[in-house]
Amino acid sequence: MDVPLKKKSYIQKYRTEWENDEDFKQWIKPIADSPTKAFCKYCHVEIAAKIYDLRKHRESKKHKAKCELITKNKQIQFTSTPDDGSKNSQKAEGQLALFIAEHTSISNTDHLTDLCKEVFHDSKCAKDIKMHRTKCTQVINQVLAPHFKDTLLIDIGTQKYSIILDESTDVSVSKYMGIIIRYFSLNTNNIVSSFLSLEPIERADARGIVTSLVKCLESQSLPIQNLIGIGTDNASVMTGRNNSVIEILKREYNLPNLILIRCICHSLQLAVSHASESNLPRNIEFLIRETYNWFSISPKRRDEYKALFQTINCGDEPLKILKVCDTRWLSIEPAVLRILAQWNELKLHFSLAREKCYTAGLLWEMYNDEGNRLYLCFLKSILHDVQIGIKVFEGENIDPVKLLETLMTLLRSVCVRIIIPGAATTDKDFLTIKVEDHLDPVAHLGHLFEFHASNSNLSPQAISNIKKRCIDFSVKLVQEIQNRIPSNYEILAKVTLLSPENTLKQIKDPHALVGLARELGFDDQKTDKIVQQWKTIQFIEWETAGDSVKFWAQVLKYKNAAGVNTFRELADLAIAAMSLPHSNAEVERLFSVMNTVKNKLRNRMCSLTLNSIIMIRNQLKIKKKNCHNYVLPPEVLKKIKKTVKPLKQIVTPSTSSSPIDEEVIELPDDIADLQIDY
Repeated sequence: MDVPLKKKSYIQKYRTEWENDEDFKQWIKPIADSPTKAFCKYCHVEIAAKIYDLRKHRESKKHKAKCELITKNKQIQFTSTPDDGSKNSQKAEGQLALFIAEHTSISNTDHLTDLCKEVFHDSKCAKDIKMHRTKCTQVINQVLAPHFKDTLLIDIGTQKYSIILDESTDVSVSKYMGIIIRYFSLNTNNIVSSFLSLEPIERADARGIVTSLVKCLESQSLPIQNLIGIGTDNASVMTGRNNSVIEILKREYNLPNLILIRCICHSLQLAVSHASESNLPRNIEFLIRETYNWFSISPKRRDEYKALFQTINCGDEPLKILKVCDTRWLSIEPAVLRILAQWNELKLHFSLAREKCYTAGLLWEMYNDEGNRLYLCFLKSILHDVQIGIKVFEGENIDPVKLLETLMTLLRSVCVRIIIPGAATTDKDFLTIKVEDHLDPVAHLGHLFEFHASNSNLSPQAISNIKKRCIDFSVKLVQEIQNRIPSNYEILAKVTLLSPENTLKQIKDPHALVGLARELGFDDQKTDKIVQQWKTIQFIEWETAGDSVKFWAQVLKYKNAAGVNTFRELADLAIAAMSLPHSNAEVERLFSVMNTVKNKLRNRMCSLTLNSIIMIRNQLKIKKKNCHNYVLPPEVLKKIKKTVKPLKQIVTPSTSSSPIDEEVIELPDDIADLQIDY
């Protein structure tokens, strides 16, 4: 005899749809730790989560009595309305803190907020502003700076990036390592060099720099394996062969393909400096430097020279003689331009002053020597070409694939002055030619030089000697440039392959990008895809084929009919290659901002506040916004508290070993870590 199987019991769980049912929604709610039961808010009892039991409970006498009682004493439901005044005051405080961070000192907050209340006395928003220097500092450090840093890190994502490093000291003699990150911004569709951090360093050796760098990348959650290039100056601690920063990163952090980019601007600066040491007269620098010093220390001398210049030039104002930077020899070029433009007036001025001052007598003798004028005419011409190249590499919005053209144009312009025509034709020829073996016997050193040489009272032998020294200067300059740029040339040559013109050619080397892909850390599987995509990319009609970055940004967003980017690996390679640094100019600009923010009057600003202010300023610049048109998101405004708990102020003496903020007070550690969004 078969025994019938027992019917399996079904366990009903609470359903959220019941909360919208007209019969249940007023009194039913779920129980967090018991999904098979429901709770009656009127009777305060638990009910099995079954529709039959719920309806049975609804018809019970107890439940009906509770419903009748609650209906007679129905409570008025008060809905919370947003406090528009509070929101407006929070927005005002956020924008004021943004203004302070971008433009002025935090200590000005005290008077600024009081001034707003006084001037806009009929505004409730202005009356509700409660922010002085302490709260403003906290808003900058713990609300605004983290917001901008988060947007930066989200923009970087998981893509490859490069960094630019340099060290400097601030006004309080604290050592910092400036870190600039260079990457492709998905928000702006452009290559961006953004401030990442100013890291305090105890030791400026390679080990200390690497430790600070790795610590910074880890704190920002940036994978060090995505690092593809480092841009530095030519210091041995950065670029040495044994225990330099680049070698430690390659050896100890598994970055064998890490690319070192030496700053071309520094290289050209050193090349010109070395060329001038043994080939130009020492009195040239003396003439330029002392001409500036003569006028810089005496308003009376400036007034006398101004009157003389206006008399000769029908009332025109003389241009100021510029100062030459002691550590940058190329800064001599703008000073040379000013002196040559006023040569005769300066010569007359020093002739009038030579009887009263020995220095004026020396300067008059130099201005009276036509040979010195010829040297300056030569320097004006050749340094102008070098300055054009440096300004291109120092630029912020430049096309990376055109940098090689700029570098080779500079080398060609120096060579063709002194070599016989046809001695070099290709880029490789100019990089390897021994110019001393192909000198032109009738070298042309510039129109200005030749014009003044033909009209001077110098003997032919003196002019010949000056020409020889100028040619020797040019030979040495070419040799220095050739010795300093080969590694940079190879990188720039490979990046040039990615220009839109070369990419869209119908006939090209199919394996041209294999070496670049390996150097940038792409594996064999991705390299194979890159080669195939390189062969077929010219068959697509692209809209922006002019600017390289815009072109590859378009390729990066390309989708075929199936919604798949069939050129993704090739676009990633191009974007990574263009993200390599080309100079150290960005980190030099960072130190200029640092010295502007932390100056002699604000010399006790702490590292946190310094980093926060620079981060805010840099991100506003990148976004092309400022304090009055940047819109702070609502989630950021919510973190700005209306009031701050009263803090005990502890006055401490100023010492370099215990840096505090720019204010006169120092807060204890438990207060310094105060969160705004409490």
